[in-house]
Amino acid sequence: MQKLAIFIYSLGSGGAERVVATLLPMLNLKFEVHLILMNEKISYEIPKCNIHFLEHSKPSENAILKFIKLPFLALKYKKMCKKLNINTEFVFLNRPNYIALMARIFGNKTRLVINECTTPSVMYKKKNFNSWANKFLISCLYPKADLILPNSKGNLEDLVQNFKIQKEQCKILYNAIDLENIEKKSQEEIALKDKFILSVGRLDAGKNHALLIRAYARLKTNLKLVILGEGILKNELENLIQGLDLENQVLLLGFDNNPYKYMSKCEFFAFASVFEGFSNVLIESLACGCAVVCTDHKSGAKELFGNDEFGLLVEVNNENSMFNGLKTMLEDKNLRQAYKNKAKNRALDFDKVKIARNALEYLIG
Repeated sequence: MQKLAIFIYSLGSGGAERVVATLLPMLNLKFEVHLILMNEKISYEIPKCNIHFLEHSKPSENAILKFIKLPFLALKYKKMCKKLNINTEFVFLNRPNYIALMARIFGNKTRLVINECTTPSVMYKKKNFNSWANKFLISCLYPKADLILPNSKGNLEDLVQNFKIQKEQCKILYNAIDLENIEKKSQEEIALKDKFILSVGRLDAGKNHALLIRAYARLKTNLKLVILGEGILKNELENLIQGLDLENQVLLLGFDNNPYKYMSKCEFFAFASVFEGFSNVLIESLACGCAVVCTDHKSGAKELFGNDEFGLLVEVNNENSMFNGLKTMLEDKNLRQAYKNKAKNRALDFDKVKIARNALEYLIG
C-alpha cells in the first residue's frame, strides 16, 4: 500500500483542519496514512492513523523566529519522510507548505501536492514583516510543488496573477463536507428557544463581527443574533454589545463542535467576513438548509452563491449594505424560503465522496 503523509499545523478548529478530518477516512482506504502535525490540538474526530509531531510549537510564536526556523524544520521533515518511506505528501496551510517545499530543495524526492485555502494577496496585504515574508516564500517556493490545489477559482487566479504560478500547475479541489454527518448532527436540540439570526466564525478582525453587530443593532426585530466562535476580539465585542445595550439580544456562545444544530434552526445565516479562501461554514450552512446573507468577499462568495442565486450578497466592510441585506432577508419571507429550498441541493456539489474522488485522482497523479 502506498504511504501518504498528510502534513498540517494542527487539527484545531479551522476550515482546512475540518477538510482534513473529513477526507481522512476515505484516504485511509487507499493509503497508509501518516498524519504529521506541529501542534497537539485535535478538535475533530478522526479515524485511527499514524500521528507524528514535527515539533510542539505554540501559535503565539514570534513571526521572525518562525521564519528563521523554517530550514531546520524542513531538514527534520525530510528525514521524517525518508524514515517513514513516504510516497506522496499532501500538505495544508502556509507554514507546512513552506517546510515541505524547502525539504524538496534539500533533496526530498516524494510527490508533493500542496493545498492553498486562502487568497494570499488579500491575506498578506499589510505592510509588515509577516506579509512580506509570506509573499516572498509563496513566490519562491510554490513553483517547486508537483501540484497546487487551490480551493476556489478566485484563489487559483490570485496565485497566477500575483505570484506568477503557472495555471497548468494548479487544479481546484473544493472543500469537502460530510453531508450525512451534518444532517445527523443538525437534529440535536439546542437550549435556546427564541428565534434567531446566526453567524459562525473566529472572533477576529477578518470575520468582521463588529460590523455585523452594528448593522443588526439598526434592525427593528425580536430575533436574537447568535454568534458561535472563540477568538482574540471576544472582550472587544462584549464591550460593543454592552455599549449598544444589546446584552439580551446578541449572544456570544463560544466555539461549538456542532454548529449544525443551530444552523438548522436559525431564521437565516449572516456572514460579514472581509476575506475567505472558500468558506466551509457557508457550505455547511447551505447543507443545513439556511438562507444566507453574505459579503461578496474574495474569494469564493460569488462562486458559491452565484449572482444572488443561492444567497444574498452584500458589499464587503459596508455597514449600510449589510443592514440592507439583513433587512431584506428579515422582511421578505418568500425570498428567505426560496433560498432555503435551494440550499441543500447546492451543498451536494461539496459532498465528501465527490471531493475525495477528486483528491485521490490528484494524489495518485
